[in-house]
Amino acid sequence: MVGRVVIGIASAVLLAALTYPAVAPGELDSLPLSNYPMFAHDRDRVSRFHVAVWLDQAGKEHGLDLRLVGGTDQPVQAAMTVQQAIRAGESDLLCREIAEQLDEPGTVQVAVVTYDAPGWFAGRKDPVERDVHAECPSGMTR
Repeated sequence: MVGRVVIGIASAVLLAALTYPAVAPGELDSLPLSNYPMFAHDRDRVSRFHVAVWLDQAGKEHGLDLRLVGGTDQPVQAAMTVQQAIRAGESDLLCREIAEQLDEPGTVQVAVVTYDAPGWFAGRKDPVERDVHAECPSGMTR
């Protein structure tokens, strides 16, 4: 009889511990019990991206090789390079460094572009906002 009581109490404590994160106030996030707050909130409709792009002479936008932007093949690191340059007020310098590596005439832009995330998946691929921090010509003779 005592064994069943102990098992019942242990089961109730375990069940309470497992359900507590779901009903706890605030953003409780501690292992091993977590309510995963990073996934528990609505996301913004818009997403912002720090980018460096090349515009050809017709004005068509082209993505750049990540190695030209951040010296890496990792998209997140390249985006962080652009973000840090913008925050530090060095977007003009980054723009010139990228443009000097391009042989094709056109324009390099360092910008923050904002997209309507649900709209993107519905086929509306144009950004809702574009904040250009630097713009410089490419393809200049060296």
